[in-house]
Amino acid sequence: MSLLDSWKSPKYVLAPMVDGSELAWRMLGRKYGVQLTFTPMINSTSFLVNKKYRHSCLQFASEDRPIIVQFCANSPDTFIKCAKLVQPFCDAVDLNLGCPQGIAKKGHYGAFLQDEWDCLKHIISRASSELSVPVTCKIRIFSDVDRTVQYAKLLEAAGASMLTVHGRTREMKGQKTGLAD
Repeated sequence: MSLLDSWKSPKYVLAPMVDGSELAWRMLGRKYGVQLTFTPMINSTSFLVNKKYRHSCLQFASEDRPIIVQFCANSPDTFIKCAKLVQPFCDAVDLNLGCPQGIAKKGHYGAFLQDEWDCLKHIISRASSELSVPVTCKIRIFSDVDRTVQYAKLLEAAGASMLTVHGRTREMKGQKTGLAD
């Protein structure tokens, strides 16, 4: 049985959005039929070292299930430590490989890891073997379709149970991104 089958193949999913996917928004979505939600992207380093930040991220409700907690990380140890803290409260953890913003470039996470396939294989394979919940990834596409497919297959082979695809490239950000593929 696939991950989505076990969640009764959700048709309506509330995407992860920084400063937009907090508990109140997720619960409003649930009221209108959303069947699967994501938390906002959580900075894994800040989550581990800043107790106040960690507490602000841990807002859950029993009615908000299934839920996927999304982290940005560039280290298997950091990602796994964070995931182990939240796995009792969620149904999966997600590695954000889609954030194209300057802060992600500076922190070396999100879409700025999409060329580091060995690193990503290591993070996903370790996490999928060490966690009790599934590991998923949010990705962006490459300009080359074949490379995008190879990328997706690599993540799946490493242990990702589900991929969420933002149909734009890393360079497509902000107001003038054009149409998504």
